[in-house]
Amino acid sequence: QRILGNILTFMSESQCGVFVVATCNDPSALPTELKRKGRFDENFFVDLPTEPERVQILGIHLQRFGIHLESEYLEAIAANTTKFSGAELETLASEAALLAFDEGRPQQVTLADLETCRQTITPLAIQDAAAVEKMQAWASTARRASSPVVAVKTQSLRAAKFRNMN
Repeated sequence: QRILGNILTFMSESQCGVFVVATCNDPSALPTELKRKGRFDENFFVDLPTEPERVQILGIHLQRFGIHLESEYLEAIAANTTKFSGAELETLASEAALLAFDEGRPQQVTLADLETCRQTITPLAIQDAAAVEKMQAWASTARRASSPVVAVKTQSLRAAKFRNMN
């Protein structure tokens, strides 16, 4: 309570340009004093990653191990990791890298390695579905931290150059 009091006092009395950011896993557990309007300008909700986000997350974590997979493989495994969080995708990448290393294939992760490891991970969104659904219900009062990824058809620069010639 003393620490909460200090934080609230600081937030209300601070006149310098301080940007306060706070995170929590269970907004319902926050004290009422922090939840009232005016304490924080905006509430953001970070949901489970979408499929395109999962592709990017897996790619980033595999690159940490010096592993590059074709986008088709990343898309295939991302399609089968619907309820995985970013942390669970990180675990998937590291376990697949360890599996390949144990089998004498360092930095050569296959789609089969990823699928084998995927089957051993039970996402929290399945283990504690009620808590995740409760948080997602709370999200209707918050702003989404990411926006839906819209597929944009790209054209080569050469095609654009010739299209503008007429």
